[in-house]
Amino acid sequence: MRFSLGFLAATVLVGCAQDYDINPPASAFGVANPVTLDNPEVRDDIVQVTPPIVDVLWIIDNSGSMQDNQTALATNFPSFMGYFLDSGLDYHIGVVSTDMDDPQMSGKLREVAGKRWIDNNSVDAPGTFSAMAQIGANGSPDEKGREAAYTGLELLKDGYNAGYLRDLDVGGFHAVVISDENDASTNNPVSKAEFIDYLKTLRIDPTLVSFSSIVQTGIGVNQGRDYIEITTAVGGEVHDIALGEWVNVLDHLGSLAAGLKREYFLSQLPVEASLDVTVTLSNNVTTLTFQQGSQYLYSPDRNSITFVEYVPDPLSTVHIKYTALSQMVDVEDIAN
Repeated sequence: MRFSLGFLAATVLVGCAQDYDINPPASAFGVANPVTLDNPEVRDDIVQVTPPIVDVLWIIDNSGSMQDNQTALATNFPSFMGYFLDSGLDYHIGVVSTDMDDPQMSGKLREVAGKRWIDNNSVDAPGTFSAMAQIGANGSPDEKGREAAYTGLELLKDGYNAGYLRDLDVGGFHAVVISDENDASTNNPVSKAEFIDYLKTLRIDPTLVSFSSIVQTGIGVNQGRDYIEITTAVGGEVHDIALGEWVNVLDHLGSLAAGLKREYFLSQLPVEASLDVTVTLSNNVTTLTFQQGSQYLYSPDRNSITFVEYVPDPLSTVHIKYTALSQMVDVEDIAN
């Protein structure tokens, strides 16, 4: 049988048309960028638990301009001690000066009535501390708070200051510096970076360590900048010594030193606009809602939220809900 070339070509073309479809319906490939996907939500639940043991060191400027500030600290110290007295906490609270020139100071804990720190067994803890805090205003004009703190905590821990700083697997440590001048500490015996690393490793849980600064913080004022840098790196609070708000300042620092946290760390980096912060009280019934900016602040550097004024009570639970930046799938949903 003979076939023409035209017939063969037509047969091949017909066969192709029957066996293949080069334009299938779009649904066969699915829908591009499906809008039904949700951004997965992360929820960090953190219980406010206080450590049973805490050591607190006050580093007080004793140069010529500090007499009034020392008196104000001593007078208002009950606001700080209110978190310790009858709390069940096992605490040590001591004082060193910023004077590293006088060998009678130089990191040595201030001794009053034979006591180098107050603790939960002290008969008159507020009164004894008041005497310790009024350390005088005849000290060196070269205030060296960092050197004094490290010397007292580390170099004298087995000597003059033995027994004050406890070597603990659990428990907290908190330092507070009060000065109206910048730190004049040198890199001997420890640099600022080394001191920061030292504080961060002072306890197994670094969130139980803080370094707070009551210093000059006004615009254009450099006094206190080195102390503030340590606070920023380690954690703690910064207060302006010039404002004189001693009751509120000491109340804040007392809650912090007693282990009642205002700052809470997130487990993942969040989409900041998605943050939702609530607190369930210890009765497990009442839940409070907080607004970013006015009631809590988010720190990208520390990946944490910090309550502005509020302090969660013991055994209350802080809930932080957010979209994890690494898991975000729908940017438009977050923006809206």
